[in-house]
Amino acid sequence: MELWDVIIVGAGAAGLTAARHAREQGASVLVVNKGLVGRTGATITSGGGVSVAGSTLVALGLDGDPSDSEETFIRDVLKSGYYLCDQRLVESIVTGVGEELRFLIEHGVKPRVSKRAPGHSSGRGVGIPGPDMQKAVTTAALRAGAQFREDFFSTGLLQHDGAVVGVAGLDRRTGVAEALAGRTVVIATGGTTSNWRLRTAPEELTGDGHAMALDAGAELIEMEMLQFLPCCLVAPEIWRGIQFPWTIGPQAGVRAWLLNKYGERFLARWDPERMELATRDVVSAASAAEVYEGRGSPNGGVYLSWAHLPRDILDNLPSWSKGYKDWRYQGFDMNPLVERVRAGYAIEVAPAAHFSLGGIRVDVHGDTGIPGLYACGEATGGVHGGNRLSGNAGAQVLVQGREAGRAAARAAAQSNKAGAPAQNWELLKEQIEAPFRREDGVSPVEVKQRLTAIAEKALGPVRNSKAMHAALDEVHDITRDVLPRLASRNRDPRYNRDWSDALECIAGAPVLESALISAIGRTGSIGAHQRKDIAAVKAPLTHGIVRREGDGLAWRSQPVAFPLFAPPAV
Repeated sequence: MELWDVIIVGAGAAGLTAARHAREQGASVLVVNKGLVGRTGATITSGGGVSVAGSTLVALGLDGDPSDSEETFIRDVLKSGYYLCDQRLVESIVTGVGEELRFLIEHGVKPRVSKRAPGHSSGRGVGIPGPDMQKAVTTAALRAGAQFREDFFSTGLLQHDGAVVGVAGLDRRTGVAEALAGRTVVIATGGTTSNWRLRTAPEELTGDGHAMALDAGAELIEMEMLQFLPCCLVAPEIWRGIQFPWTIGPQAGVRAWLLNKYGERFLARWDPERMELATRDVVSAASAAEVYEGRGSPNGGVYLSWAHLPRDILDNLPSWSKGYKDWRYQGFDMNPLVERVRAGYAIEVAPAAHFSLGGIRVDVHGDTGIPGLYACGEATGGVHGGNRLSGNAGAQVLVQGREAGRAAARAAAQSNKAGAPAQNWELLKEQIEAPFRREDGVSPVEVKQRLTAIAEKALGPVRNSKAMHAALDEVHDITRDVLPRLASRNRDPRYNRDWSDALECIAGAPVLESALISAIGRTGSIGAHQRKDIAAVKAPLTHGIVRREGDGLAWRSQPVAFPLFAPPAV
């Protein structure tokens, strides 16, 4: 078995940035990816924004506000995150993103600085389309000498005496369970948004890395915090989850109106000053509350309207907001929708699961506290607290990728577990193969649909105790009685979707359970966690931490530290 210094699980911007930096430290690097590199994951589908302080932009020769300091940027992030953020992580990302942006510019990426977005006190958005970002980081990792393994579904971490010594998974091309030996492992598997029905992210983000980290002894933080992107299409089905209305409305600064079924601009009751230009968490919660209280549209959303604006406002949008040539968006022809808007009709929109704010708990070097295990990007939690500002995901994946890659390479050079036998390989192998060996049992796709229905009902933008407790009971039932009976109907082991669905259910159940116990434990409303049955959170602020204890998951709270800036007195 070949021994790698660093195995990186995931080939988005975070994982590939980690791969390049680990190689530059002299480590041998294997990147394993669930699907094809550049065809799966969140980076390729993202808008590609990267937020950078204005003073840093000026130093890079870009159009920025020189008075916009890194300190001001940090304060904006903390305020937006309701001071639930890990302030050292925020500091690391704000002060470190310039180095990574410089690298991308020097290697051919042509960024565009945008205007000020909601929650930012200055124009910090650097526009890099997702495909351009993916191409740049993939090319850089390849040139650095990283090796790749595609269609490898990582399901567990090999361990020896508590230290991580590799990755276990299914080669989907051959249908063979395999063990990959590594001195260190970096999890960069992205978020958990595929566990929700209405979502903007691709289907691969089921939380596999979170489940692997939990089983290895790592902690998760703020798992109840999921960012919903407002104003996504709910109908027709082929467009469901597309964020096009948001991008030609509030995100672009265009003063479209959000209306309930009575034609009321309901955001006047939530943020009367900013209205539709409020931050994403406010707009999402307000929209979901209208539906919850019976004032929504026929398809379970609210209305977004441009009818009060002159037609040429929308007609001129492509000339100043790049990316809408011929009204095409992410491969979709949106002309029929635009023509309906031009005719004066409102369109139905709703908040869609967009970004995991919570995740694996790490320090500024991506260290999980488990020997040999690191994590970076959307798979981690603690950076954004209760809400994420636009562009901060791009900054996060670049900086955390660099830090985790470097730290993993350093640890690999000092590892005393090199080549140590994995003590849990046979158990992990059995878990991988069991669903395929069963010829009779429960259909995996039906269980996936059941899990996403639970998430949609209990962990939307607005929540209540009764629904969350009922959902937790159902997840416990699924974990105990259903997961052990998952069976693949397809008997061909190669590219077996049933088998992959079964493994995603096994990963998704504890991830959903961790979100539910965290949501129940946070007895108050704050940021992306809005409870209809309890008012706002009162001081002191606390983190919610989940870890595995025995056969179950345990939640605890921990006071938030304020090493840089304390929240304003209430």
